[in-house]
Amino acid sequence: MKNLIIALFALISVSASAQKDTAGLKMPVITGNVVYEQVFETPGKTRYQLFNDAQQWFIARYKSFRNIEVTDSVNVRVIGKGKEIVNYVGPLNVSLPFISRMTIQIDCKDGKFRSRMSSINLTPRDTSASGNFVTTPEELVDMLNGKSQINGLNKNQARRLLESLNITINNTMLSIQKALADKNDF
Repeated sequence: MKNLIIALFALISVSASAQKDTAGLKMPVITGNVVYEQVFETPGKTRYQLFNDAQQWFIARYKSFRNIEVTDSVNVRVIGKGKEIVNYVGPLNVSLPFISRMTIQIDCKDGKFRSRMSSINLTPRDTSASGNFVTTPEELVDMLNGKSQINGLNKNQARRLLESLNITINNTMLSIQKALADKNDF
């Protein structure tokens, strides 16, 4: 009987922590937060080479070293703020780009690195039309699950905005991968 109760609690806890695939979007939700994370193999590169390349990627991508908030040479980690344009197509095929601000963390080890993007905020680029409209992927996921409403967006628009965000994040991840995986033997 004791084993049955333990098995029941284990089943409940597993199903409670399982992440729901929201409308086929496969959003990477970790403890309620959308966190994109990917590990890339970089054979032959040391963690310090990757660490330097990560800093250079931030500077090249965002045109300033000011976007780098932390350079931790002990843990071989770079953390900074990124700003990307999310190409969202709204009602009547009207292009409404969103600005996505996020935290980007790159952790380096010999022969590989992990890129993580989190704390994402989305605002329409045209601030005159947006008022003070700011949303997050977590709010959009909640809207798709029927847990909340967002003024100015319906479920289809929320889904399309998340799909566009996925594309933007994927392109940013590929940019990091290319910059850190390239052989820079001059």
